[in-house]
Amino acid sequence: MDSNKVYKIASVCGAGYATSGWIAARLNDALQLKGIKAEITEVKVVDLALVAANFDLIVSASMLSDIYNVPVVASSSIITGIGFDETLEIIIKKLEEVSDKK
Repeated sequence: MDSNKVYKIASVCGAGYATSGWIAARLNDALQLKGIKAEITEVKVVDLALVAANFDLIVSASMLSDIYNVPVVASSSIITGIGFDETLEIIIKKLEEVSDKK
């Protein structure tokens, strides 16, 4: 994983505010503790198709179609905290895969 790279992550929910804000804050804190730099943007699910190509990863609390040519991680553990460490490891693995492709 490139320690200098700033990963671009879309935090997605229906309205693009409350849930995506919580995901963004929680994920940003967790990634910082792991030494991973990320720019996390809150995105409405209806706008995602228009902006997905601008991101390295899409993270959502609910299932999304895998139609964006960008890795998607969906897990309610980001909101509930139950299983969050496992979800974080999946997110980090996806970021590593993105880093290895470039």
